[in-house]
This record gives sequence, C-alpha cells and structure tokens, in this order.
Amino acid sequence: MGMNITALRIGFLKDMHNYILDMGDDFVYDIWIRDGIPDEPDEEIFEFIASDDDEWREICELFGKLVEEN
Repeated sequence: MGMNITALRIGFLKDMHNYILDMGDDFVYDIWIRDGIPDEPDEEIFEFIASDDDEWREICELFGKLVEEN
C-alpha cells in the first residue's frame, strides 16, 4: 500500500476519533475505545490501523455504526 493512502487513512482515523470525542457520549466513547481506537492513541496505533486493510475496514464499520445509531 502506498504511503499516500496510509497518510490519508491516518488523517481520517484522527478525524473519526476526534468526532467520537466531540460527540460527548460516554457510552459511544466506551465502545469506540474498547472495539476501535484505544484511549489516547499515539502515531504508532494510527499507523498500524491505517496500514492494515482488515483493521481499517473494521474501524470504518464501527465508526459508521456508532454515528448512525446516535
């Protein structure tokens, strides 16, 4: 996978994470950090998820479910 795609994905992951934080819903946030991106993620976590197609897909699906339900 090209670096450009990974860099784009990292940006999207950070945006998704910030969106969940900004929702201010503790229930949604608890699910997000349990099943998605851990609490206070660092660059390594974002890079790992962004560079793994399965991890990327799972995070995107989770994000979609969490924002759709709320």
